[in-house]
Amino acid sequence: MEVLVAGAGVGGLALARGLIDRGHRVRVLEAAPGLRRGGAAVTIFSNGAAALAALGVDLDGAGGRTDTLAMRTADGRRAVTADLRVLHRATGRPVTVVARERLIDRLAAGLPADLVRFDTPVDGVEVRDGYVTVVDAAGGEHRADVLVGADGYRSAVRRAVLGDRPARDVGWSTWQGLGRVLPELAVGTTGLLLVGDAGLVGLMPAGGGVLQWWFDTRWGATEPEPASAVAMLRERFGGYAEPVPALLDAVTDADVGRYPHVLHDVPDVWGRGTATLVGDAAHAFPPTQAQGANQAIEDAWLLGRLLDGPTDLVAALRRYEGLRARRVRLVARAAGTESTNKPLPAAVRLVAAALPPAVVGRIHLALIRRYSSVLHDER
Repeated sequence: MEVLVAGAGVGGLALARGLIDRGHRVRVLEAAPGLRRGGAAVTIFSNGAAALAALGVDLDGAGGRTDTLAMRTADGRRAVTADLRVLHRATGRPVTVVARERLIDRLAAGLPADLVRFDTPVDGVEVRDGYVTVVDAAGGEHRADVLVGADGYRSAVRRAVLGDRPARDVGWSTWQGLGRVLPELAVGTTGLLLVGDAGLVGLMPAGGGVLQWWFDTRWGATEPEPASAVAMLRERFGGYAEPVPALLDAVTDADVGRYPHVLHDVPDVWGRGTATLVGDAAHAFPPTQAQGANQAIEDAWLLGRLLDGPTDLVAALRRYEGLRARRVRLVARAAGTESTNKPLPAAVRLVAAALPPAVVGRIHLALIRRYSSVLHDER
């Protein structure tokens, strides 16, 4: 088949890999002048790692393994600790924090040099019986058997096939960065989360002595940028226990990127005719479950599988959407509450702190399995 993909991000590149390996002809339209390597890092859980492996992407040496995830209160008391090696043993795939730049490079490695047409934003979409035509911003027309929108939460393809149903602001933002700070944490395999009234601080080793760090706090998408992001973060989080003050002393405004939290409704049907969606174009949600990239990669894995010689192409696309919707809806509902960014009630914290790390790891494993198509071998 001739497949047109709008967007060369994580989901779009993962899909292109899977489709090319199955013998389809793929073209990717990307609005940016080059691959989008910005952003800090992403956490690839065992479900995302399994999907990447099925797509021929190896993460060895790309990031930092996370064996333990420790959550503390803002004053440094233990809240709950998860042994994530449980996921590794059960699935054969570890939890890995990978710089987004490295993930994009791994996804792009080996793809045809002319696969992506840059500086080509989608301007219009026309869905006909049996094919789809895309008009780019320069007026060029692109026709294909299948169109897949992988163009982010403000997706032009989504607007064309689902109407104007934008993702809504949930009133929180992530302020994050990636760098050589807090070396004693950066070289380890333990992720650290501190949660208090101001929100959550996350610290995750990303390999090679680099640390992924972020602050989740109440700050809506329409609120203006602060005069100094670091000054704002120091005001809100300066009273948290170490190593938060040390982190705030080590970073500058140039190190910080802001990402508002938005949430899509996740319908059962994401497309029309032979057009469909993957990733944030279909189901944007806040990053609190660390599943955004994982779910986009799972979308790509399942869609490639269901496009492998279907007798009814439209039915195959709706089947893909229905299978993924029930998984992604669970993630979106959990992420949309922002519950991980809020302090646990005292009684809950006492019970959680008493749980053995292996038990908490098994709870994580059960959640990941519920979220996953690839771990259920859906087809």
